[in-house]
Amino acid sequence: MAFGMSLLLAMTFVVPSQGAMDRPARDNPAILLVVFGTSYPGAQAAYENIERIYREQFPDAEIRIAFTSDYIRRKLLERDNISIDNPLTGLARLNDEGYVNVVVQSLHVIPGEEFHDLANIVDSVRGIDGKFGFKNLALGSPLLMSMQDYRNASLALPSQFDQNTTGTERKPRVSPRDAEEMAVVFMGHGTEHPANSAYSQMASILSEDHKNVFLGTVEGYPGYDDVLAKLKECGAKKVRLMPFMVVAGDHALNDLTGSESDSWKSMLDEEGFQTDFNLMGMGENDAIAKIFVEHTREAFSRFG
Repeated sequence: MAFGMSLLLAMTFVVPSQGAMDRPARDNPAILLVVFGTSYPGAQAAYENIERIYREQFPDAEIRIAFTSDYIRRKLLERDNISIDNPLTGLARLNDEGYVNVVVQSLHVIPGEEFHDLANIVDSVRGIDGKFGFKNLALGSPLLMSMQDYRNASLALPSQFDQNTTGTERKPRVSPRDAEEMAVVFMGHGTEHPANSAYSQMASILSEDHKNVFLGTVEGYPGYDDVLAKLKECGAKKVRLMPFMVVAGDHALNDLTGSESDSWKSMLDEEGFQTDFNLMGMGENDAIAKIFVEHTREAFSRFG
């Protein structure tokens, strides 16, 4: 009860309330897109593309975005004077503006720690009754939740294999891929959370659906050494590097393709592979974005 009361106070004071009698009633729904966030201007292209698709698919809905990273939110405010809500503040703002039918859509890749923190917020706010509560509040799943999600993601990714890099000034020439000569390596984030197993499952499905396409992670299993072993086994001499992330942020620019000796590109170059890269966040891929859209539709279907 005390925790619910603290949330009620947060919703009352985070955004100056207009008062229950003056608060406008809004019949149209709202969608709060929740991401970790990025401070790289070029990486914003992924979020902009997802927002564009959501506005096309849900023309009557109010579309907002929230970042879970306080560090990135502070950096954007200090550097660019851009203020972005966290998920709780974003919900409070929508509530204060009279939106009572809301889907909170996770734009995370896997149902890891970030997603479960978000689920806790939604569950807690959903429990608020009375004039400050929501009529309908549902949470949309991250990218990889069901087996069909894995299959859909695998089918969506080949459109990126031969595209030039976007969202960055570094634009190597990307020629059409010959699967016998060139392998594709995706880098995911990885986590100590049990949901890291999603990456192993995704890697297995990619290997079933595509020739010489591998997935590794920065902070989990499979890692760089596992990917390297598969590259040596497959016999390809060239490697195209891509982020298995919604946005091509810090990990993509530094851990994947950076100039430091411990980046995947540098280490693969040292192994004798010819490398290039496509720094396209998966959020720039319309087919990937539409997997999130389907999760939002499923969340709306749970409205009373």
